[in-house]
Amino acid sequence: MLKLIGTVTFISLFSLYPVQTDDHDARLIGKWKFLYTKDAGMNILKDEFTGKGYIETFTKNGQYLIDPKYLQDDMKRHGINEPIDHSLIPTFTWKTINNEILEISEGRDARKCRYGFSGDTLLLGYPNGHVRYLLKRK
Repeated sequence: MLKLIGTVTFISLFSLYPVQTDDHDARLIGKWKFLYTKDAGMNILKDEFTGKGYIETFTKNGQYLIDPKYLQDDMKRHGINEPIDHSLIPTFTWKTINNEILEISEGRDARKCRYGFSGDTLLLGYPNGHVRYLLKRK
């Protein structure tokens, strides 16, 4: 949006950044590749999920999709070595609050975390001090 003030033309700051509408920050929409998690001391956690490149998806209509490979690996971690039944994968929804809080819900259960961006990387900050890093897929 261009505004003319006297003889000086400038671009409104609001046109430079996506505006949150309908409780969904547009910057989150798309596919994100999980990179790693850092603990409260900013050390990279090396666990069975690091380096696997799981994909998390935030859709325009508010659905949050988890990579089925992540669920399969999580089941194995708990001693379940059966093939995953895709029909049993829960349906999650997401919304944002004030462009700083991400809420992911499944039914009545909801989890909140802070979020922000560093270039094309999404940072999710949790109450325990951990920060998850996800890279925007093109």
